[in-house]
Amino acid sequence: MVDVFISYSRKDEALVAVLARAMIAEGYAVWWDAELPPHKSYGEVITDKIAEAKATVVVWSADAVKSEWVRAEADMARNQHKLIQTAVDAAMPPLPFNQIQFAEIGDWRGEPDHRGWRKVKASLNELCGAGSDERRATPLPGTPPPRPPLAEAPPFARWPLLAGIGVAALGLAAAGGALLAPRDTTPAPAVLAPAPTAAAVAADPSATPVPEPRPTIATNVVPIPQVTIARPPVMPSAPLSAAAAPTPSASAAPARKVTWPRLVFPDSSRRLLTAEELAPLTARQLRIALNEMPARHGFRFKDPELLAWFSQYPWYEPRVDQARANAIEQQNTVLIRQTLRARDGN
Repeated sequence: MVDVFISYSRKDEALVAVLARAMIAEGYAVWWDAELPPHKSYGEVITDKIAEAKATVVVWSADAVKSEWVRAEADMARNQHKLIQTAVDAAMPPLPFNQIQFAEIGDWRGEPDHRGWRKVKASLNELCGAGSDERRATPLPGTPPPRPPLAEAPPFARWPLLAGIGVAALGLAAAGGALLAPRDTTPAPAVLAPAPTAAAVAADPSATPVPEPRPTIATNVVPIPQVTIARPPVMPSAPLSAAAAPTPSASAAPARKVTWPRLVFPDSSRRLLTAEELAPLTARQLRIALNEMPARHGFRFKDPELLAWFSQYPWYEPRVDQARANAIEQQNTVLIRQTLRARDGN
Protein backbone atom coordinates (compact mmCIF):
# COMPACT_ATOMS: atom_id res chain seq x y z
CA MET A 1 0.00 0.00 0.00
CA VAL A 2 1.38 3.44 -0.99
CA ASP A 3 0.84 6.38 1.38
CA VAL A 4 2.53 9.12 -0.67
CA PHE A 5 3.16 9.57 -4.39
CA ILE A 6 5.79 12.21 -5.32
CA SER A 7 5.54 14.05 -8.66
CA TYR A 8 8.65 15.99 -9.74
CA SER A 9 11.07 16.91 -12.51
CA ARG A 10 14.22 14.79 -12.89
CA LYS A 11 16.44 17.83 -12.51
CA ASP A 12 15.20 18.18 -8.91
CA GLU A 13 16.09 14.60 -8.01
CA ALA A 14 18.58 15.50 -5.27
CA LEU A 15 16.05 17.51 -3.25
CA VAL A 16 13.30 14.97 -3.90
CA ALA A 17 15.56 12.26 -2.45
CA VAL A 18 15.83 14.27 0.78
CA LEU A 19 12.05 14.74 0.83
CA ALA A 20 11.38 11.04 0.23
CA ARG A 21 13.76 9.91 2.96
CA ALA A 22 12.25 12.39 5.43
CA MET A 23 8.75 11.05 4.75
CA ILE A 24 10.01 7.46 5.11
CA ALA A 25 11.52 8.47 8.46
CA GLU A 26 8.05 9.68 9.52
CA GLY A 27 6.66 6.19 8.82
CA TYR A 28 5.04 6.71 5.40
CA ALA A 29 5.29 4.36 2.42
CA VAL A 30 6.57 6.50 -0.48
CA TRP A 31 6.52 5.85 -4.25
CA TRP A 32 8.60 8.32 -6.21
CA ASP A 33 10.59 6.40 -8.79
CA ALA A 34 9.87 2.71 -8.42
CA GLU A 35 10.91 0.37 -11.18
CA LEU A 36 8.19 0.02 -13.79
CA PRO A 37 6.96 -3.52 -14.51
CA PRO A 38 7.67 -4.51 -18.12
CA HIS A 39 4.05 -5.51 -18.86
CA LYS A 40 2.61 -2.05 -18.08
CA SER A 41 3.00 1.31 -19.75
CA TYR A 42 4.29 4.37 -17.91
CA GLY A 43 0.83 6.00 -17.96
CA GLU A 44 -0.87 2.93 -16.50
CA VAL A 45 1.54 2.69 -13.57
CA ILE A 46 1.26 6.42 -12.77
CA THR A 47 -2.55 6.24 -12.82
CA ASP A 48 -2.56 3.18 -10.54
CA LYS A 49 -0.08 4.63 -8.04
CA ILE A 50 -1.83 8.00 -7.72
CA ALA A 51 -5.18 6.25 -7.26
CA GLU A 52 -3.65 3.95 -4.62
CA ALA A 53 -1.83 6.69 -2.67
CA LYS A 54 -3.51 8.64 0.11
CA ALA A 55 -1.60 11.82 -0.79
CA THR A 56 0.32 13.17 -3.79
CA VAL A 57 3.18 15.61 -3.13
CA VAL A 58 4.03 17.74 -6.18
CA VAL A 59 7.44 19.47 -6.21
CA TRP A 60 7.04 22.53 -8.44
CA SER A 61 10.18 24.01 -10.01
CA ALA A 62 11.01 25.89 -13.21
CA ASP A 63 11.44 22.55 -14.99
CA ALA A 64 8.43 20.89 -13.36
CA VAL A 65 6.17 23.74 -14.48
CA LYS A 66 7.13 22.94 -18.10
CA SER A 67 6.55 19.20 -17.68
CA GLU A 68 3.27 17.91 -19.09
CA TRP A 69 3.62 14.78 -16.94
CA VAL A 70 3.93 16.75 -13.69
CA ARG A 71 0.91 18.88 -14.64
CA ALA A 72 -1.12 15.79 -15.50
CA GLU A 73 -0.20 14.07 -12.21
CA ALA A 74 -1.01 17.22 -10.22
CA ASP A 75 -4.38 17.55 -11.97
CA MET A 76 -5.22 13.91 -11.23
CA ALA A 77 -4.33 14.37 -7.53
CA ARG A 78 -6.34 17.61 -7.32
CA ASN A 79 -9.43 15.89 -8.74
CA GLN A 80 -9.03 13.14 -6.13
CA HIS A 81 -8.60 15.74 -3.31
CA LYS A 82 -5.18 14.44 -2.28
CA LEU A 83 -2.84 17.19 -3.61
CA ILE A 84 -0.01 18.60 -1.45
CA GLN A 85 2.06 21.27 -3.23
CA THR A 86 5.66 22.30 -2.59
CA ALA A 87 7.86 24.73 -4.50
CA VAL A 88 11.61 25.17 -5.04
CA ASP A 89 13.83 27.77 -6.78
CA ALA A 90 11.18 30.49 -6.29
CA ALA A 91 8.85 28.74 -8.74
CA MET A 92 5.11 29.44 -8.54
CA PRO A 93 2.63 26.63 -9.30
CA PRO A 94 1.07 27.21 -12.73
CA LEU A 95 -2.60 27.81 -13.41
CA PRO A 96 -4.91 26.55 -11.98
CA PHE A 97 -2.72 25.16 -9.19
CA ASN A 98 -1.63 28.62 -8.03
CA GLN A 99 -5.05 28.93 -6.38
CA ILE A 100 -4.01 26.27 -3.83
CA GLN A 101 -1.59 26.83 -0.93
CA PHE A 102 1.94 25.44 -1.22
CA ALA A 103 5.01 25.01 1.00
CA GLU A 104 8.39 26.59 0.15
CA ILE A 105 11.17 23.99 0.56
CA GLY A 106 13.81 25.35 -1.79
CA ASP A 107 16.27 26.05 1.07
CA TRP A 108 15.36 22.93 3.06
CA ARG A 109 18.13 20.37 3.63
CA GLY A 110 16.27 17.98 5.91
CA GLU A 111 16.02 20.08 9.09
CA PRO A 112 13.05 18.82 11.19
CA ASP A 113 12.05 22.37 12.25
CA HIS A 114 11.95 23.92 8.77
CA ARG A 115 8.71 25.85 8.23
CA GLY A 116 7.96 24.36 4.81
CA TRP A 117 8.62 20.81 6.00
CA ARG A 118 6.34 21.34 9.02
CA LYS A 119 3.52 22.37 6.66
CA VAL A 120 4.09 19.26 4.53
CA LYS A 121 4.00 17.03 7.64
CA ALA A 122 0.75 18.62 8.80
CA SER A 123 -0.88 17.92 5.41
CA LEU A 124 0.42 14.34 5.41
CA ASN A 125 -0.97 13.76 8.87
CA GLU A 126 -4.36 15.09 7.76
CA LEU A 127 -4.56 13.01 4.56
CA CYS A 128 -2.66 9.85 5.55
CA GLY A 129 -2.88 9.86 9.35
CA ALA A 130 0.13 9.21 11.56
CA GLY A 131 2.99 7.31 10.00
CA SER A 132 3.49 3.63 10.80
CA ASP A 133 5.78 2.97 13.77
CA GLU A 134 6.95 -0.22 12.06
CA ARG A 135 8.08 1.70 8.97
CA ARG A 136 9.58 4.45 11.12
CA ALA A 137 11.81 1.85 12.82
CA THR A 138 13.12 0.63 9.46
CA PRO A 139 16.66 1.96 8.82
CA LEU A 140 16.82 4.58 6.05
CA PRO A 141 18.66 3.69 2.85
CA GLY A 142 22.03 5.35 2.44
CA THR A 143 21.19 6.50 -1.09
CA PRO A 144 17.95 7.43 -2.84
CA PRO A 145 16.05 4.72 -4.71
CA PRO A 146 17.77 3.79 -8.00
CA ARG A 147 16.59 5.49 -11.17
CA PRO A 148 17.33 4.47 -14.72
CA PRO A 149 20.07 6.77 -16.08
CA LEU A 150 18.83 9.30 -18.64
CA ALA A 151 22.05 11.15 -19.56
CA GLU A 152 23.71 7.96 -20.80
CA ALA A 153 22.34 6.54 -24.01
CA PRO A 154 21.18 2.86 -23.78
CA PRO A 155 23.56 0.18 -25.10
CA PHE A 156 21.55 -0.23 -28.30
CA ALA A 157 22.06 3.49 -29.07
CA ARG A 158 25.84 3.09 -29.17
CA TRP A 159 25.89 1.12 -32.44
CA PRO A 160 26.36 4.28 -34.60
CA LEU A 161 29.53 5.11 -32.64
CA LEU A 162 30.88 1.58 -33.02
CA ALA A 163 29.96 1.55 -36.70
CA GLY A 164 31.69 4.92 -37.16
CA ILE A 165 34.82 3.60 -35.45
CA GLY A 166 34.76 0.53 -37.71
CA VAL A 167 34.43 2.61 -40.88
CA ALA A 168 37.20 4.95 -39.71
CA ALA A 169 39.47 1.97 -39.00
CA LEU A 170 38.71 0.57 -42.44
CA GLY A 171 39.61 3.90 -44.04
CA LEU A 172 42.89 4.12 -42.09
CA ALA A 173 43.79 0.55 -43.06
CA ALA A 174 43.16 1.30 -46.73
CA ALA A 175 45.22 4.49 -46.53
CA GLY A 176 48.02 2.62 -44.78
CA GLY A 177 48.01 -0.05 -47.50
CA ALA A 178 48.30 2.63 -50.14
CA LEU A 179 51.26 4.21 -48.36
CA LEU A 180 53.11 0.89 -47.93
CA ALA A 181 52.40 -0.38 -51.46
CA PRO A 182 55.46 -0.31 -53.80
CA ARG A 183 55.49 2.86 -55.92
CA ASP A 184 55.63 2.45 -59.69
CA THR A 185 58.99 3.89 -60.78
CA THR A 186 58.80 2.87 -64.46
CA PRO A 187 59.70 5.96 -66.50
CA ALA A 188 57.05 7.29 -68.84
CA PRO A 189 57.75 6.88 -72.58
CA ALA A 190 59.31 9.91 -74.23
CA VAL A 191 57.08 11.97 -76.48
CA LEU A 192 58.90 12.74 -79.77
CA ALA A 193 58.11 15.50 -82.22
CA PRO A 194 57.16 14.33 -85.75
CA ALA A 195 60.05 13.93 -88.21
CA PRO A 196 60.47 16.83 -90.64
CA THR A 197 59.13 16.36 -94.15
CA ALA A 198 61.31 16.16 -97.26
CA ALA A 199 60.25 19.65 -98.27
CA ALA A 200 61.32 21.00 -94.88
CA VAL A 201 64.74 19.31 -95.19
CA ALA A 202 65.19 20.72 -98.67
CA ALA A 203 64.37 24.22 -97.44
CA ASP A 204 66.60 23.91 -94.37
CA PRO A 205 69.15 21.06 -94.46
CA SER A 206 69.94 21.62 -90.77
CA ALA A 207 66.39 20.78 -89.69
CA THR A 208 66.36 17.76 -87.34
CA PRO A 209 63.64 16.26 -85.17
CA VAL A 210 63.39 18.12 -81.88
CA PRO A 211 61.73 16.11 -79.06
CA GLU A 212 59.21 17.88 -76.86
CA PRO A 213 60.13 18.40 -73.20
CA ARG A 214 59.48 15.29 -71.13
CA PRO A 215 56.67 15.80 -68.61
CA THR A 216 57.63 15.83 -64.94
CA ILE A 217 56.47 12.73 -63.09
CA ALA A 218 55.35 13.29 -59.50
CA THR A 219 56.79 10.65 -57.21
CA ASN A 220 55.10 11.63 -53.93
CA VAL A 221 51.44 11.34 -54.93
CA VAL A 222 49.48 8.87 -52.79
CA PRO A 223 46.14 7.71 -54.21
CA ILE A 224 43.12 8.48 -51.98
CA PRO A 225 41.40 5.24 -50.94
CA GLN A 226 37.70 5.04 -51.59
CA VAL A 227 35.67 2.86 -49.23
CA THR A 228 32.34 1.52 -50.43
CA ILE A 229 30.02 0.19 -47.74
CA ALA A 230 27.88 -2.54 -49.17
CA ARG A 231 25.37 -4.90 -47.58
CA PRO A 232 26.59 -8.50 -47.33
CA PRO A 233 24.98 -10.82 -49.89
CA VAL A 234 22.13 -13.04 -48.71
CA MET A 235 23.51 -16.51 -48.08
CA PRO A 236 21.59 -19.52 -49.51
CA SER A 237 19.75 -21.80 -47.12
CA ALA A 238 21.97 -24.78 -48.04
CA PRO A 239 25.76 -24.50 -48.12
CA LEU A 240 27.37 -24.60 -51.56
CA SER A 241 29.72 -27.42 -52.38
CA ALA A 242 33.33 -26.67 -53.16
CA ALA A 243 32.73 -27.44 -56.84
CA ALA A 244 29.68 -25.20 -57.08
CA ALA A 245 31.15 -22.33 -55.09
CA PRO A 246 31.58 -19.22 -57.24
CA THR A 247 35.13 -18.07 -57.89
CA PRO A 248 36.04 -14.39 -57.86
CA SER A 249 36.31 -12.85 -61.29
CA ALA A 250 38.28 -9.80 -62.32
CA SER A 251 35.31 -8.68 -64.42
CA ALA A 252 32.81 -8.97 -61.55
CA ALA A 253 30.62 -5.91 -61.04
CA PRO A 254 31.75 -3.60 -58.22
CA ALA A 255 29.83 -3.61 -54.93
CA ARG A 256 26.75 -1.39 -55.03
CA LYS A 257 26.45 1.25 -52.32
CA VAL A 258 23.37 0.71 -50.20
CA THR A 259 21.49 3.44 -48.35
CA TRP A 260 18.85 2.69 -45.74
CA PRO A 261 15.69 4.74 -45.08
CA ARG A 262 16.15 7.45 -42.49
CA LEU A 263 14.61 6.69 -39.09
CA VAL A 264 11.52 8.73 -38.26
CA PHE A 265 13.00 9.74 -34.87
CA PRO A 266 16.65 8.60 -34.51
CA ASP A 267 16.80 10.07 -30.97
CA SER A 268 13.42 8.95 -29.60
CA SER A 269 15.20 6.90 -26.93
CA ARG A 270 17.08 9.93 -25.56
CA ARG A 271 14.61 12.85 -25.68
CA LEU A 272 10.89 13.46 -25.22
CA LEU A 273 8.89 13.92 -28.40
CA THR A 274 6.21 16.60 -28.75
CA ALA A 275 2.69 16.55 -30.18
CA GLU A 276 3.78 19.15 -32.74
CA GLU A 277 6.38 16.74 -34.15
CA LEU A 278 3.84 13.94 -34.48
CA ALA A 279 1.06 16.04 -36.04
CA PRO A 280 2.30 16.02 -39.70
CA LEU A 281 3.16 12.28 -39.72
CA THR A 282 1.02 9.67 -41.42
CA ALA A 283 -0.41 6.70 -39.53
CA ARG A 284 2.23 4.43 -41.09
CA GLN A 285 5.06 6.78 -40.06
CA LEU A 286 3.68 6.91 -36.52
CA ARG A 287 3.55 3.11 -36.41
CA ILE A 288 7.16 2.85 -37.57
CA ALA A 289 8.24 5.53 -35.05
CA LEU A 290 6.45 3.60 -32.29
CA ASN A 291 8.39 0.42 -33.10
CA GLU A 292 11.80 2.06 -33.65
CA MET A 293 12.32 2.10 -29.88
CA PRO A 294 11.82 -1.66 -29.21
CA ALA A 295 13.78 -2.41 -32.40
CA ARG A 296 16.84 -0.77 -30.84
CA HIS A 297 16.54 -3.24 -27.95
CA GLY A 298 16.55 -6.16 -30.40
CA PHE A 299 12.84 -6.93 -30.08
CA ARG A 300 11.79 -9.90 -32.22
CA PHE A 301 8.74 -8.66 -34.15
CA LYS A 302 5.91 -11.11 -34.83
CA ASP A 303 4.45 -8.78 -37.47
CA PRO A 304 6.06 -9.79 -40.83
CA GLU A 305 5.86 -6.21 -42.15
CA LEU A 306 7.68 -4.73 -39.15
CA LEU A 307 10.24 -7.55 -39.13
CA ALA A 308 10.97 -6.99 -42.83
CA TRP A 309 11.18 -3.21 -42.35
CA PHE A 310 13.72 -3.23 -39.51
CA SER A 311 15.70 -6.18 -40.93
CA GLN A 312 16.99 -3.84 -43.64
CA TYR A 313 19.02 -1.92 -41.04
CA PRO A 314 22.45 -3.42 -40.28
CA TRP A 315 22.16 -2.60 -36.56
CA TYR A 316 18.92 -4.53 -36.02
CA GLU A 317 19.49 -7.88 -34.30
CA PRO A 318 16.25 -9.63 -33.25
CA ARG A 319 17.14 -11.45 -30.06
CA VAL A 320 14.51 -10.83 -27.34
CA ASP A 321 10.75 -11.36 -27.12
CA GLN A 322 10.25 -8.67 -24.49
CA ALA A 323 12.00 -5.28 -24.75
CA ARG A 324 12.54 -3.21 -21.63
CA ALA A 325 12.04 0.50 -22.35
CA ASN A 326 13.64 3.36 -20.43
CA ALA A 327 11.58 6.19 -18.92
CA ILE A 328 11.86 8.44 -21.99
CA GLU A 329 10.81 5.64 -24.33
CA GLN A 330 7.81 4.89 -22.11
CA GLN A 331 6.59 8.48 -22.28
CA ASN A 332 7.16 8.67 -26.05
CA THR A 333 5.28 5.39 -26.49
CA VAL A 334 2.26 6.77 -24.61
CA LEU A 335 2.28 9.98 -26.68
CA ILE A 336 2.51 8.16 -30.04
CA ARG A 337 -0.27 5.73 -29.06
CA GLN A 338 -2.50 8.60 -27.98
CA THR A 339 -1.87 10.29 -31.34
CA LEU A 340 -2.77 7.10 -33.22
CA ARG A 341 -5.94 6.63 -31.19
CA ALA A 342 -6.94 10.23 -31.87
CA ARG A 343 -6.45 9.63 -35.60
CA ASP A 344 -8.67 6.54 -35.43
CA GLY A 345 -11.32 8.42 -33.46
CA ASN A 346 -11.10 6.07 -30.45
